[in-house]
Amino acid sequence: MLAELGEPFRTMVLLAVLSGLRRGELFALRWKHVDFVDRSIVVAESIYLGRTAAPKTKASRRKVFLDGVVLDSLACLRAPQVQPDDLVFHSERGTPLNPYNVLSRTIHPACRRAGLRPVSWHVFRYTYSTWADPTGESIKALQAQLGHANSKLTLSVYTQPMPAAQRQVASKVADVLHRVLLPIAPKFEGDGEEKKVLIQ
Repeated sequence: MLAELGEPFRTMVLLAVLSGLRRGELFALRWKHVDFVDRSIVVAESIYLGRTAAPKTKASRRKVFLDGVVLDSLACLRAPQVQPDDLVFHSERGTPLNPYNVLSRTIHPACRRAGLRPVSWHVFRYTYSTWADPTGESIKALQAQLGHANSKLTLSVYTQPMPAAQRQVASKVADVLHRVLLPIAPKFEGDGEEKKVLIQ
């Protein structure tokens, strides 16, 4: 889908997927909150229905660390004359973009061109959380990155089981049980109905 998007929307989606930002946090991001040296952004504002406000909760006001690919995309967006208080993603007049319009006019058509179902802003956040979970990092680290007040929400709502991770769990459990039970497990010999159980 990213290949179907022009800028600044490609960077917007990239940032959403690779940071786990809420929709309002994404659209309220200002250049003064992007730290290219520290490779992070500070979530200090949120936009809802065109109005800027403080983040949703105390935990929502946080530092979010970014990968180099996102920072490179943001650096390409930054115009030489940009001011610290300017929004990263804005209209031609410098005002906040409407998230619903961005979805319906830009992202959904890109999804259709790429042969994908239309997505929502929540899908990007769930995607980040789900892909971050199998990395083996602390759930607390993921909770802090997403700005959740407690880890139960992170695990029960935002992190979905992934088939590859489930296979890995099944394989690890089988390996352990195989080592433990191998000396006492029955072996089967023969084909079909003629199998005989041989106890070691």
